[in-house]
Amino acid sequence: MKFRAHRGGLAESMATVIEVQTRAELEKYIVDTSAPFERQLRSLIAENGLYVRPYGYDERIGWDTHIVILQGYGVLGFTDGDLPDAGR
Repeated sequence: MKFRAHRGGLAESMATVIEVQTRAELEKYIVDTSAPFERQLRSLIAENGLYVRPYGYDERIGWDTHIVILQGYGVLGFTDGDLPDAGR
């Protein structure tokens, strides 16, 4: 699955695209790239988990886009599908 971070524009967001296999891998990436907010995000993820919800088809990039939200923080980014273990 592909993940792109939430940025000001699509080109900026697409420049951050990575491949992840699991929710745990995505959570680790988000925490590892969130300086100086690593502790805050790690705590919020442990407490609330990530919410991955359908967002709509994006014709510009051909993604069945899902939005990635962290309650208590906001939108973190978007994926090109649902996480395999996205049961939260």
